[in-house]
Amino acid sequence: MLSQKPLAFARAPTNLLPYLLWTTSTGAIFYVIDFKYLRQKSLHWLGVGLLAWLLPAAAWATPAPAPARAYVRQFGPTEGLSQPFIYCLLQDRQGYLWLGTAEGLVRYDGSRFVTFTTRDGLAENFVTGLREDPATGSLWVRHYQGGQSVRTAGGPNFRTAPTPTAGGQAALVGPPSPDRARLNAYLHRYPLGLPPEVSLTCLLEDREGNTWLGTAGQGLWRHSDKHLSLLPLPSGPSGASLVIVNQSATKRPSHVWSTFNGGPFFRLPSATSGSIVAAGSQLPPLPGEPATALLARPAALGGGFWVGNALGVWAVSAPGQPAQAVAGLSDSLGSAVTALAYAPGSGLWVGTAADGIYLLPNASASAPAPVVQHFSTANGLLHNSIFALLADHTGRVWVGTHNTGLAVWEPARKRFTYTRLNRAGLDASALAETTDGTIWVGTEGQGLYYHPAKAGAWQHLTTATGLPDNYFTALLPLPAAGGGRAAGLLLVHPQGLSRLDLQGHRATPLATPDDPLVRGCLPAAALTAGPTSVAWVGTRTGLLRLDLGTLGYPALPPAAPGLALASAEVDGEARPAAALGQLSAGQHHVSFVFQGISLAANGTQGLQYRYRLRGLSTEWSRPSLAGEAQFVGLGPGHYVLEVQVRRAGPAASWSPARRSEFGIATPWWRQPWALLAGLGLLAGAAVAIVRGREGVLRRQKFQLEHTVRERTTELRRQNHHIEQINSELLVARDAAEASRRAKAQFLANMSHEIRTPMNAVIGLTNLLQHTSPTPEQAEYLTAIGSSSQNLLVILNDILDSSKMEAGKLTLEQVAFRLPEAVRGLSTMFRYAADSKGLRLSVLVDATVPVAVIGDPVRLQQVLVNLVSNALKFTRQGGVTVRVAPVAGGPAGHVVLRFTVQDTGIGIAADKLTAIFEDFSQANASTTREFGGTGLGLSIARNLVQLHGGQLGVRSEEGVGSEFYFELTYPVADAAQAHPNAVAGPLPAFEPALRVLVAEDNALNQLVARKTLENWNVQVVIADNGRLAVEQALAATTPFDAIFMDIQMPELDGYAATRALRQHFPSLSSLPIIGLTASVLPEDRSLALAAGMNDILAKPFEPATLYARLAHCTGRLASATSPSPTPAPSPELAAPASPPPLRPNWQQLEDLAGGNAGFIKQIVNTFLTEAPALEQLLAAAYPHDPAGLASLAHKLKGQVAYFGVPILHTQLDELERSARQPNCPYCEPLLVAVRQQLGQLYPLLHERA
Repeated sequence: MLSQKPLAFARAPTNLLPYLLWTTSTGAIFYVIDFKYLRQKSLHWLGVGLLAWLLPAAAWATPAPAPARAYVRQFGPTEGLSQPFIYCLLQDRQGYLWLGTAEGLVRYDGSRFVTFTTRDGLAENFVTGLREDPATGSLWVRHYQGGQSVRTAGGPNFRTAPTPTAGGQAALVGPPSPDRARLNAYLHRYPLGLPPEVSLTCLLEDREGNTWLGTAGQGLWRHSDKHLSLLPLPSGPSGASLVIVNQSATKRPSHVWSTFNGGPFFRLPSATSGSIVAAGSQLPPLPGEPATALLARPAALGGGFWVGNALGVWAVSAPGQPAQAVAGLSDSLGSAVTALAYAPGSGLWVGTAADGIYLLPNASASAPAPVVQHFSTANGLLHNSIFALLADHTGRVWVGTHNTGLAVWEPARKRFTYTRLNRAGLDASALAETTDGTIWVGTEGQGLYYHPAKAGAWQHLTTATGLPDNYFTALLPLPAAGGGRAAGLLLVHPQGLSRLDLQGHRATPLATPDDPLVRGCLPAAALTAGPTSVAWVGTRTGLLRLDLGTLGYPALPPAAPGLALASAEVDGEARPAAALGQLSAGQHHVSFVFQGISLAANGTQGLQYRYRLRGLSTEWSRPSLAGEAQFVGLGPGHYVLEVQVRRAGPAASWSPARRSEFGIATPWWRQPWALLAGLGLLAGAAVAIVRGREGVLRRQKFQLEHTVRERTTELRRQNHHIEQINSELLVARDAAEASRRAKAQFLANMSHEIRTPMNAVIGLTNLLQHTSPTPEQAEYLTAIGSSSQNLLVILNDILDSSKMEAGKLTLEQVAFRLPEAVRGLSTMFRYAADSKGLRLSVLVDATVPVAVIGDPVRLQQVLVNLVSNALKFTRQGGVTVRVAPVAGGPAGHVVLRFTVQDTGIGIAADKLTAIFEDFSQANASTTREFGGTGLGLSIARNLVQLHGGQLGVRSEEGVGSEFYFELTYPVADAAQAHPNAVAGPLPAFEPALRVLVAEDNALNQLVARKTLENWNVQVVIADNGRLAVEQALAATTPFDAIFMDIQMPELDGYAATRALRQHFPSLSSLPIIGLTASVLPEDRSLALAAGMNDILAKPFEPATLYARLAHCTGRLASATSPSPTPAPSPELAAPASPPPLRPNWQQLEDLAGGNAGFIKQIVNTFLTEAPALEQLLAAAYPHDPAGLASLAHKLKGQVAYFGVPILHTQLDELERSARQPNCPYCEPLLVAVRQQLGQLYPLLHERA
């Protein structure tokens, strides 16, 4: 009967004396009362009375159970300790344990024992006392005969110390007497269960929590894990497991009762903190199988406890009272009870091995036939095998099964909910709730899960996160020191016991790994509260008691191990590790061997080391199991080796550092005196070098001064020569400038003097050709005209070359009809081609734009030079002119390629570049044969470059030549380009015009009069400018136009024009056209500034004169064209009298998208605002130039809608003129603008 194994564990109800219960495999139930608490609470007599009540029933009691056991280990010859008698113990600062014996001094480092005798320096072998000097660390040894030995800290051997005299410390003679009081107190506190023959002589508690006991003849004993003790079962161990059902801890202490089923109570040994087993009382037997589950019953239900077995659930009110079967459950259970739980809101929950869960509600617990609810897989339970039950503080009931998830009963919803914590299914083995409301789930091989009360997510802990094991048999919440919120969780696992910190979730072992007391822990744990809380854990051999203590839990693992520097080597030579001293100069190989010292049960196994060598590095090495350090190639300096040791695991703390200082001497050449000597030598050398350098510098200075004097003299001479040259260059420059001015003046005078008679020659020739001459006369006149034109071309080429050389040739930008201008070459050179029997072809591609913006005169000049040269050097065949567009031009522009190809004599390859030089031809013989000045191609090349192009040539002697260039033109509106001059006979003006010609040259007067009279023009001649002004002012019939010569006596053309403009400010009311034999650019600017409408160069073509007169007077506008002379720049040009204004209605319709209403709105808006703006324009001049410019700009923007470019241009010129100082031409421009607006208003009214 006494060999039964414990199966269940329970706390007593609070309405009785608190007690702890556990059951065995045959149903034996133990009640354990702690009489230590009874004594503290003056309840000792109550316990005695209880014993008196219990003892009569146990007169036939069996022998008392075995006493409690602790973790003690004996060290003797097997472990290396041959001395059985121990007289004294000491642990030094390094951690070594020293034992005083009769056969010498023994040192233990946790792994081996080393004995020191007289051969090691001891005065004698019999050691009776040990002491360590706290200041120096020296170890003092007292001997049996009164002598003393001492060993300095870190020293290898002992030496004899002087024996104290009578005036000093008294010598100890004989062995010391044991401290019995201390030994007995320790044995009373910790029942070690030592054999009775063991006689203790001394005691020592080391820094790692172990207690060492010296004996007289039984060697050395060590007591570890002092917080653990094992209460064995009354008989030998059994192989079954223990089941413990825990009740929440109370502040009242627990009293432990114990008995077997059908047997008496037993008294426990007094060494177990006063715990007893009282004999006499018997627990009524449970029918059938032994108890498998225990649970304390609430006081409201009668107190006591519930017991579960294979036949049902039984209620027991108190020890010795009969067991009552719980109605409704005993007959319903289909399997053995495995777990019990009680929830005040629902009732008693019963878990079974294979039949699910049964619930006995509170309301039906006292009924004759209570209603029992059954939950199984048939009605939603995931599994029928129940391994754990837990009722938490909220009334929920947690159910742990295998291969499924975690089930929880929700009281509010009256049903189970499930949580699958992993894919493979959960194997729950234990459930617990800590005081903060966290639910903990222990598993079989899957670690630990917990659900925080304030968070909704489950968390998972495993060995990867620091747990000691993934298999847990029991979980027990542990209180914090002093009570309050739970501070830990007791983990029962195959590796032993651990405490889990609830804050950092770090597991701390509560027993050394080789402690036999924690082997075979079963799934049972309970907590009894009192002055010192105690945790109980069931094992296969008994009941394990864990004293938690009043100040918290045991601090395991213990303190850091000790450390000793065992040895050192320098360049392979052994040296004392603590006294290396100063090493010789040079590089050395230094190595150290260090040893960890641990007196714990697991000794020095698994110790980790780290080190650093100050002076070489401040960083610690990586933790390693190797107790050595190697330093190769150490140079001069001071070094300090620091070594630390700890037990394995990141939570373990490092020991204080052990140090060893040493130095390596500095070589002589690095000594301060050597450095000073070296600096002295360097200083001397530097002084010598400086002095030598100074001598060299002095010589160089002398040489340089001499050289400077020579160079200065030479420079003065050269400077004088340069000044002479500069003077000559200045004279030459002045001469060249004077020559240039003279050349320019000469060219101007020659142009004037030559053009004046040329005007007469050409003009009279034209007039004679219209007098019906005879064929012979006509031939002569044609020859005279051709020669005159050739002479004029030569003169123009010379002038153009001079302009280009001076950089004064500019291009105008006007809209012109390029195809018509190019086709005009055919008419111009038809006579020359026909006279030589040559073919002249002008081919203009159909895709060439009708009008472009550029300089038509200079383009025609280039083409005329090229065609003229081609006809001149071609004897047979012909000349072809081609114009075609080239792809790649920018938007709104066109790139045109011009080609002039002939079948002439060709040009040699080495002469292709020379032909473009001034006054140069390919062959001197060509000059004699074909004539020419050699300026044509040079002028053509410069004009093409001025356009932004490049004139090129391809030629082959005897085959012909091809000249080509490409120019880029902006595309212009064809309506803006005037048609070319009228060809053929010029019609007479109708009605007749009245024109004043101011000319001092009689021949020119004749040419002008005869030419104009042919066109039905009445001509009045004035011999100078003064007479022209007088006749214009005195004329009763106003003149339609005035032709004004520039150079005249008394009053020149400029002054006369300014005088006339004072009386006739409008350019259109009295057009004045200047006539000059000078073609300088400044002549045109001066003419326009004086108030002239335009200026023509002498000699002039009749068609050009006719076109300009028609344009200025407004007669036959459709048959006129602009003068081929350059137009004035926008900044300076005053506008000529414009042609009749015609709006571009198509542009307006395109703008309005064909919307007639929109067009009408635009027209009406303009007719409403424009007259007011016109009046403001008149009012702003001349007092408000800025306002005048702003109004012109605004009106210009409105006029742009109607496609009237002339009016738009006049407004633009008026705006720019108003922004210039003194507002030049603002008055005539304002008059012209108002005239144009007067023409535009009626046309817009018709459209509106």
